[in-house]
Amino acid sequence: MRSWFNGLPPYLQATAFGLMASISAAVFSVFVRLATEHIHPLQAVFFRNFFGLLFIAPLALRAGLTPLKTKRFPMFCLRAILSMGAMSFWFSAIAYMPLAEATALNFTVPLFGTILAAIFLGETIRKYRIAALLVGFCGVLVIIRPGDEAVQLASLLPIAAAVCMASAGLTIKSLSRTENPTTIILYMMVLTTPMTLIPALFVWQTPSLEAILLMVAGAFMANLTQIGNTNAFRVYDYSFVIGFNYLRLPFVSAIALVIFGEVPEIWLLPGAVLIVGSALYIARREAKLNREANRLKRGLSATASDLDPPPARNEDRK
Repeated sequence: MRSWFNGLPPYLQATAFGLMASISAAVFSVFVRLATEHIHPLQAVFFRNFFGLLFIAPLALRAGLTPLKTKRFPMFCLRAILSMGAMSFWFSAIAYMPLAEATALNFTVPLFGTILAAIFLGETIRKYRIAALLVGFCGVLVIIRPGDEAVQLASLLPIAAAVCMASAGLTIKSLSRTENPTTIILYMMVLTTPMTLIPALFVWQTPSLEAILLMVAGAFMANLTQIGNTNAFRVYDYSFVIGFNYLRLPFVSAIALVIFGEVPEIWLLPGAVLIVGSALYIARREAKLNREANRLKRGLSATASDLDPPPARNEDRK
């Protein structure tokens, strides 16, 4: 079976991994919603990290403590703090908002990522990406409708989560230059588990067996999402794979309708189209610029090698 799958064209492998990641992410949100009917969202965040660590530690440490060796511990701590904030806001959004609406607003991660990269990394944002950002944030306004009496502060939770996720993404971008993926994932679990325990203790209540099983299943689905995304990006182009992330919205909408009876509001569709469209444009534009930069880098390397003087002949060395 494995050899058959490996024999498929890369785009089909990426499609399978992308679908797996999208479906598992949608199911994860449902498990969190069900669990937060029994325990506080902050407690659910702790259990997600605790059980996630139990799943990944045996695999990551099977070769010993090598994955824990790093010279960039402060950056790992910053990433863990941002991830804790992202999960706390996101789990609260799942608990207190319609799932489809929370998911659509959370798609603003690439929009905030673009802005933060310009502020902290000095990346240039040209007119087309600025236009895409404006379109995306118009989509946010369509969904939350400021001034509408029905608007609640809960609508800000997935947006706050998106800001934290985008910030954490910048730290991952920095860490990935020097650290391997196993170290990055393992340190997040190792650090966020005790960090998230502290706020969880203030709202702690003895979890039922049902809540524990739901969070075990949720942690498994979260890890499955990471595996799917990692492998999809490994076998095919980023600009192709990123589109599967937005399939979470129809999956989540369908599941939430069946299980929770949540009917999406009429404003959700146009708002989601604006957000997803702008995010996809930014992702594809970023991928195109990266390819052009890599081609330029390879061209400069080739030119430099052509300009190198030929090795000296034996008689020249004498």
